Amino acid sequence: MPLIRTPATAKGRLARHVLAYNAARLALVAVAAGVIVVVDALTGLDLPVVLVLLIALATSLPLSAFALRRLRRTINADIEAVDRERSATRSAPAAPRRNTDERA
Repeated sequence: MPLIRTPATAKGRLARHVLAYNAARLALVAVAAGVIVVVDALTGLDLPVVLVLLIALATSLPLSAFALRRLRRTINADIEAVDRERSATRSAPAAPRRNTDERA
């Protein structure tokens, strides 16, 4: 039995891909912060941690737009699938309701 099951519904796939995308973006910020900390240690600039994180965030945003393009397209396709399922269930004719308040 696999450790992580493949979701059977479009909503499950969407949730899984969004979590993976957010984890990848967080990893990019961590890598960028690590690189900045190493450069800071080598050059002796002594940057504050908040500034390191802001610089890492600012550099990872355009990098993630380029590096994670395929995952974003997958998420967009999943959103379209969820929208199609939702519109199909809304446009389906509702089952006739039974009148349970029948008075003889």
